[in-house]
Order: sequence, then C-alpha cells, then structure tokens
Amino acid sequence: MKKVAAVLLSMTLLLSGCGGNGGSQDTTTAAPTTAAPTTAAETTAEPAGQGAYKAGTYTASAQGNNGPVELSVTFSQDAITEIAIGKHGETTGISDGAFEKIPAAIIENQSLGVDTISGATYTSQAILDAVADCVTQAGGDAEALRAVTVEGGEEAESAVLADSEVDVLVIGGGGAGLSAALSASQNGASVILVEKLSALGGNTFRCGGAFNACDPERQKDIPMTEALSSAVEKVLAHEDVSEDHAKLKAEVQAQWDEYKASGNTMLFDTPEWHALQSIDAGDYEGNVELVRTLTTNTLDTLNWLSDNGVEWTDEVSTVVGALWNRSHQTPNNSGADIIAALEKNATESGVEIYLDSKAEELIVEDGRVAGAVITNAAGEKVTVKAKKGVIMATGGFSANVEMRVKYNKQWEDIGESLTTNNSPGATGDGIVMGEAVGANLVGMGWIQLMPLNSVSGGGISGYVNSSLYCNKEGKRFVAEDQRRDVLAEAVLAQTDKLFYIVCDQKEAELRGRTPEVLGYMVDNGLLYSGDTIAELAENMGVPADALEQTVKEFNEAVKADKPDEFGRTTWENTIETGPFYAPSFSPAVHHTMGGLEINGNAEVINTEGEVIPGFYAAGEVTGGIHGTNRVGGNAVPDALCFGKIAGVNAAGN
Repeated sequence: MKKVAAVLLSMTLLLSGCGGNGGSQDTTTAAPTTAAPTTAAETTAEPAGQGAYKAGTYTASAQGNNGPVELSVTFSQDAITEIAIGKHGETTGISDGAFEKIPAAIIENQSLGVDTISGATYTSQAILDAVADCVTQAGGDAEALRAVTVEGGEEAESAVLADSEVDVLVIGGGGAGLSAALSASQNGASVILVEKLSALGGNTFRCGGAFNACDPERQKDIPMTEALSSAVEKVLAHEDVSEDHAKLKAEVQAQWDEYKASGNTMLFDTPEWHALQSIDAGDYEGNVELVRTLTTNTLDTLNWLSDNGVEWTDEVSTVVGALWNRSHQTPNNSGADIIAALEKNATESGVEIYLDSKAEELIVEDGRVAGAVITNAAGEKVTVKAKKGVIMATGGFSANVEMRVKYNKQWEDIGESLTTNNSPGATGDGIVMGEAVGANLVGMGWIQLMPLNSVSGGGISGYVNSSLYCNKEGKRFVAEDQRRDVLAEAVLAQTDKLFYIVCDQKEAELRGRTPEVLGYMVDNGLLYSGDTIAELAENMGVPADALEQTVKEFNEAVKADKPDEFGRTTWENTIETGPFYAPSFSPAVHHTMGGLEINGNAEVINTEGEVIPGFYAAGEVTGGIHGTNRVGGNAVPDALCFGKIAGVNAAGN
C-alpha cells in the first residue's frame, strides 16, 4: 500500500490551536513554479486558452487571507508556462502548501479548475483569481479555463485506502495523530493513519507553535520578580479542593520554600508548579493526574520533537494566556514546522498516511475496539482492522456550531455570531464515534474563546510581555497576562467587541518582524502605525490624549515591576521606541475543553469508569485536562505528549 503524499494545510487564521505569533509573515518572493504544459488528452477538456494567448509575462494580485497576493504569469502562444509568487502577507510555513501546489497544478493541467487546498480557501482562491486576471490580460478565456476539470493520475489511484489489517490505526492527522503514529511506529508497530481532509496538520498546523515546558536551561536568564512571586503566593494560598490538589500544592510549597531559602533570583519553575497553575487556571475542574502527566512529560516530549527535526528558538516568553515564562517557540512562529517534521519522520518510519479518508464508525469485537469503517478517497467504504489498538485524534468541535450550542454552559452566545479560527475539520467526529462505543464524555460545556482573532489581518506577536491592550477609547481594560476566558469576556464588553494590541519597534524586532514585513502590513492596512503615539492613535481612530496617557501609565507600571491596578504581573519592556504599531482583534471560538475521558496512559474510559480495551485518544478530542479554561501554550504539548504516550502504549498492547 502506498502512502498518500501529504499536502500541508494552508489556511492562515491568526493564533489558532496553541497561541503564539500570528498574522502576516515574511513577504519574500517564492521561487517560480514551472512545468511542461500537458496535452489536451491529459485533461477532461481542451484548455480554452490554447492557441489564443498573447505571449509574455503579466502581473496581477488578488485578496488573500492577510492582504493582496501578487504574482506574475508567463504565457507562450498556447500555454501557461510559469507562475511566480511575488509579494504577499500570508504566513510563512502555513501558506507554503498553497503556493507550491496550486500554481503547479494550474500549469500541469492548463486549468483553473484545480482543487483548492482543503482549509486554504483564501490563499488558494487568491492564486486562482490572480492567475485568471493574467489569463484575461493575455487574451485568454478565464471562465473556459475554470471549466476544465482535472482528473487524478495513476499515483493517486494507487494510494486509495483499501481493506487492511495493521497493528495500530490512528484516526486524525494533526499534531496528536502524527505524534501517536510516529511513536507507535518507533516502538515497532505497523501503523496506518487516516485524515478526512486533503491535508495534514489540524489545529497544530494552524497555531503559532508555542509549547509550554519547564526548561531550566532556557529559563536560566529570566529574572524572578516581585510581581511573579506574588502570583505564586496567590495560587498557593488557595484552599484545598481535593486530596490530589492538596498533595500537589504541598509539593509546590516545599519547592517554593526551598527556592526562597536558596537566594536564587532566576525564574522559579517546576513541572509541579506548571501543573498547579494549570489546575488553578481551569478553576480546579481539571483532572490532577492528567495534568501532572502532561507537565512532567512536556520537556521530554519537546526534546523528542527536537530529535525528530523540530527546531526551537532559545528564547522563552509568555504567550497570551500562558501565565508564566515557559512558552517555547518554533523559528517560523508556526506549528507548520512541527507538522512537517512529524510527517517526514512518520513516513520514513513506515507509517502509511491516507488523506481524504474519513472514519465513520468504530468496530468493536468481544468488547475491544478492533478497527474502523472508513470512507476512502474514492468514496468507498472500507474496513481497517487494528490488532493492537485504535488511537482517536480527530480534534475538538469548534467548527461544529450545533455541538457548541448543545453543550455550551459558559457563554451567553456561542452560535453562528462567533466564528472559529480552528481547522474546518474540528467537527467533533471522534467524540461522536467514541460515545457510540460507550466512552464517557467529560468537560463538554467548557469552550474557550481566543481573544486574538485578527480583524485588521496583521500582527506582531501573541506574546504579552511588552504589549498593552486598549479599546476604541484608547484605554486599557484588562490585565494582558490573564487567562484567555477572562481576556475574551473583557473584550466582549468593549465597544464593537474589538481591541488593539499596542507595541513599539523594540517588540517588533524582538519578534522577528523585518522592515519589509512591517512595511507591507502597514501599506496594506493590516497594521496601524505611527512615528509617535499621537500619530498611531490618529491612524487607529482612537483619542490621542487617552492613548498617550495609557502608554505613559503602562511604562510607569513596567518600571515599577509590581502588580498594577488590573493585577498584571508579567512585565518586560516599555513602549517608547517608535515607530509604534497596533493591529485590531476580536474573539473567536478557539478550543473545546471537553471530550473523551482518558487516563494517564491515554486509554479511553467508558461510562462505568473502566478502560475500553484497544481504544486510545489524544489531543482536543479528549476532555478533563484543562478544566474550564485552557492555558495558552498548553494545547500543543497536550496533543503531542498524550499522542506520544498513546503511540507507545498502543504499540506495546
């Protein structure tokens, strides 16, 4: 059986799955895409432009997700011969799939009827629209080219999933599924992974690449401030909620007392403190055992990812909603780096990957989950039997409005009035399949809104250390380092449910924004800018005197390095070095905390509290870990830690 060639997901929505940096990225010009024109026999209709082009190179642009996408198209008298991507504001890494695949398919098939990358509507459509403009300029018939349908080739036909038997079946091709598949394969199991979309990645691919982990080596130069110390004392002062919580709190108290007695001035952090913070941030609704499993495995998982080709920057900061300086970051500020490395290593390890293959139901034999019925890429129902186990990794249900409304017990309105910045594949399929075989569901009512869903289209970063949030009146309204649900609720109370993140040139440079990228975003209205705060305010449309006073008070708070009137404790740099920048944001549905109940071995638990033999789960399809609110930067380690655990245990079953 052949592995389907993985097409990485290219939809670029700001700050999805795990937080981190978002918005437009580098506007470097991609290499030209060229291919020999096909003959009319290779498509289902003769290319409409054949013999009718005015030879030459033409340029055009069309609206992408983060602004205009510019490109040039070269024509011979009878064919499109080259497409070169020019300036654009799409996210590096995330948009690469569309830029690589769409132009190549247009040239190969001499057609504008090629499929867009699943979930990459804006970027893919921008390429198609801009090429159509060039076709018209060259005297061709763009509408006729759109009508030229494209058929799959021999390789695609040979890669369609058939009835199979394997050691481990993984359902879902995001970070959790790929880490589970790679882990199982590295532990000696034969593995098939199925993904219902036409691309791998899920929410991990769409996220900013932030990964929380206690990492003494990378955290050694971060100072422990009075404000941070007060945050530790506050959480330790909380009354005992359960025996497990009391035990965890006692461990952290002992660690904190030892730290203070040592005279150490560097950042205090331990896996247990990470766990206690996460439990506290989820209003003590999270399962302490599962949270401990997560936080004690994050650094090992991060190092495992490094061993498998994922790169991390040396700097550790606080991504929005992360609460502590332990957020690691991929170099491109994108989860695409993680997905690419996992896919490459899974393939080399022998994992068979099938796209456009949707699991419909689980097969249970003698009380054990023994496989699944799957609709393959040809639309046929096939059966995959799994001798050792099935791992469910299909993600949450943020993109399923009906499920959001059904289970919501947190927000006044969680329906169609709110968009989601999650993968379109996050429709709760795995939860439904799991419930059908007796799996217990936990935490289904808790749904997280991400406050940083871009309205203007651009951004500097998702880090809070050196930025302030202000409303349309030019005033701060919340502690920027607060939990995401607190931030979202505060934003929903502001005028037009909108806010701005204000920062300066120091922060832009610290987050890797080049002058070219910043200039592009400003020129295309993705980012407001001004050489002075007053000029920035004018461009934003907020009162200049109010914003100037807000920035002045913010800078004073940074220098004081103490909790301010809003309770903020995370400080780094003042906002004093122009130019100054401010994109706008509004909340979107971002994470569903509920799902299949699991234990520390990633085994799924039934409604009687017992393990369902042969059934494992990891990632957002599971529930009980995050409680009422997920800490920013905990989603990717959650998916990958438990994915790795599920793979090991399924392979050894």
